[in-house]
Order: sequence, then structure tokens, then C-alpha cells
Amino acid sequence: MHSVDQTETKRERIKAKVAASQARLKRDSQDGSIQPHRLPNLPDAYPPENYRSLAAEYPVLAVGIGLGLGLLAGALVPKRKGSRFGRTAIALASTAAEVALTLSQHARTAVTELEQDGAEKLARATVPARRTVKRIASSAGSRARTAASTAAREAVRLVTKARQGD
Repeated sequence: MHSVDQTETKRERIKAKVAASQARLKRDSQDGSIQPHRLPNLPDAYPPENYRSLAAEYPVLAVGIGLGLGLLAGALVPKRKGSRFGRTAIALASTAAEVALTLSQHARTAVTELEQDGAEKLARATVPARRTVKRIASSAGSRARTAASTAAREAVRLVTKARQGD
């Protein structure tokens, strides 16, 4: 066993090391050489709020749990009831698949109709702007042709004047 003197000596050494470390940290923080360490914003920084967000963060885990629960349920159901249960499960699954397919087709149709309506509304809404742009472009083109024609006539006049002066 350790004697009281050895224990006191160890305590004193530990206290001295802690005091030196605190002094070093205080000195470095005053110098500004130590920046506070910040953890990156990780998706796992906080626990999920509910099972849906947990499944969204870990989809492979969710599939694995589903498979495990299915295997466990299959092992617990007696064989005689299992075939009846299996038929019922298959019937429910196929019905759910049909309902999901019908709903997806309905959603696709609704989105297509909304897309067409949106395109028509956009075309109607931009008619005045397109007319204005067409009018401005036509006017600018006409002015550019007039300016080019005037510049060409002036160039011909200057060249003619320069030849006559020679």
C-alpha cells in the first residue's frame, strides 16, 4: 500500500500540472493563438425527432429493420395459420400496390394538366410584353437602317469631295 506521504506527493504533482495547464490556456487565449474548436454541423448532431426522420436519415437501417421484423413475424406465426395469413398479406399487398399505382397515375395526370394550364397562362400573360418588344425592335431596326443609309451617303459625299479636291 501507498503511504500517506506518497499520496500527498502525487496530489501535489497533479495540482501543479493542472495549475500549469490552466495558466497556459489562459495565456494562449489572451494571445488569441487558440481559436475555439467548433464541431461541424453533422446530420447526427442531434437525435431524430421521430421515427420518420430516423428512417429518412438511415434508409438502409429502416429496410433492415423491416426485413428483420418480417422474418420474426414469419417465424412466430404457426404453419397452418401462416398460409392463410400469407394469402391475406399477399392480397392486401397487391391491393395496396394497385391503389398506389392508381394514385400515381392520377397525380401524373393532374401534374400534366397543371403544366399545360401554366404554359397557356404564361403565354397569355406575356402577349403584351412580346408586342412591346416587337414594336421596339422594329423601331430600332428602322432607325438603324436610316442611320446606316445616312452614314453611307455622308461617306460617299466625303469621298467625292476628297477626290475633287485632289
